[in-house]
Amino acid sequence: MKDIYISKNLSYKIKNNYILNDINCSVKNKAITVIKGHNGAGKTSFLRILYGLEKATAGYVYRNFDQNKTKTSYLFQNSVFLNRSVKENLMHLLKCKKITKHKWRDIIKNGLENFNLKHLSNLNINSLSGGELQLLAVIRSILIQPDVLFLDEPTNNLDKNNIDLVSDMILKLNNKGCTIIIASHDDLLLDKIIYNEINIQEGFLTHV
Repeated sequence: MKDIYISKNLSYKIKNNYILNDINCSVKNKAITVIKGHNGAGKTSFLRILYGLEKATAGYVYRNFDQNKTKTSYLFQNSVFLNRSVKENLMHLLKCKKITKHKWRDIIKNGLENFNLKHLSNLNINSLSGGELQLLAVIRSILIQPDVLFLDEPTNNLDKNNIDLVSDMILKLNNKGCTIIIASHDDLLLDKIIYNEINIQEGFLTHV
C-alpha cells in the first residue's frame, strides 16, 4: 500500500509559537489514519496542512497522487452553513462541485436517509439542533463520494447512536477504497474502527 501523503521535517508556527515541530510521517492510500492528541496538541493544524488549507513554516507535505483527478473533501470542526433549508445547503454544494443537476434529488435523498435526517429536508438550518447540524456537516462532506476524506472531530455534539452512524459510514467508505484521515480523541468512535495512528503531543510526534 503506497504512501499518499508524506510529511518531511514539517514545522508550523503562529507568530513565535510553534504548533508543530519537525513532523515526519506518512498516510497510507486507502487506509484509515487517525491523528490523536489532546486539545491544543496540533491535530487540527496538521490536518489542515495535509489538506492544503495551511502552509508549513518549514518542511513540506508531498501529495503522491494526481490532484486533478482525485476528489478530496474536508469536514471542518466548526462547519458553516447558508441561512437556507437543509436541502438547499446540500444543493449548493452539488452545484459548486458541478455535479449533474438531474442527479441532485437522489444524492440528497440517499444522504439524508443514511443518517435519518430526511424529515428535516425542508427545514431552515437554524431550526436544527447541534447534533443534527453535525450530522448534516458529515453528510455534506461525503456527498461527492470523495477519494480522500478529512474529518476534524466528526463526532462533536453527537450521542452514542449517531456516533455509531458515523463509524458505520467511515467503514463503508473505506471498504470502497476511500482514504480517510481523522483528527479525533473520541474513544466511542475510535473503538469501532481499525486505523493507523499518528500521535501528536505539544506539537511533537510521539507515535506513528
